[in-house]
Amino acid sequence: MQFGRSLTSRMTLLILTMASGPMAAAQNGRAWVDPPAEAPAASSQPAQPAAPPKPAPVPPPPQAATPTPVSPSQTAQPQTPAATPSAPAVAAQPTKDPDAEKRAARAAAAKSFAVDYLESWSAANEAALEATAAFYAPRVLFHGREVSMQRLFNEKRRFVRRWPERDYRPRQDGIGTTCNPAGEICTVHAVFDFTASSPKRRRMSQGTGALQLIVHFIGDRPVIVAEHSTLLGQERKRNVTQEGASYE
Repeated sequence: MQFGRSLTSRMTLLILTMASGPMAAAQNGRAWVDPPAEAPAASSQPAQPAAPPKPAPVPPPPQAATPTPVSPSQTAQPQTPAATPSAPAVAAQPTKDPDAEKRAARAAAAKSFAVDYLESWSAANEAALEATAAFYAPRVLFHGREVSMQRLFNEKRRFVRRWPERDYRPRQDGIGTTCNPAGEICTVHAVFDFTASSPKRRRMSQGTGALQLIVHFIGDRPVIVAEHSTLLGQERKRNVTQEGASYE
């Protein structure tokens, strides 16, 4: 511990001595001044005027940037003009059916044919039977049974003999006709009023019936290929006005 104190005291004394040395010198003499630099010898040549100062170099103007070459694929393409709103789409028109006119004509022909058929049964027996071959096909579906022309003729003959006086009146507002797409086959539904009488038997029948005919067009000629009829209402009575008359 004593050695430590002695070392510390010495260092303190040394520091104080170094600090007081310059101060003592300043008190005893003038301050130190550096000597002037040596002046150059005088020249016999007249003094030359001083060269004008050179202008400061002007920096070169900035060079324009060299454009980077553009490949053809990078060449700007012309912009496509914006699509203008199109006019509203027109609703598609239904395709005209080329067979529509044909079906309409065939339907009208089938209706007229059915009217002629019913009216033919108002004729006398011989005329009504002769018309059978003109109205029917060689084979007919008659009330659900397929029959030949000869068998059909025989049935019609028995009917006219039973009811020799007949009056058939088709209702024009009660006839409807439909045809297949090609207009070759038409179905006719007809409502008719009728009166049939037999003076010999003193009988009379009247009422309303419904007739269905299927008509097939062979070329432009219609023929009946199927027939079915139904009584909607019927009234039978004895013809009293002819009682007492004799029919041979």
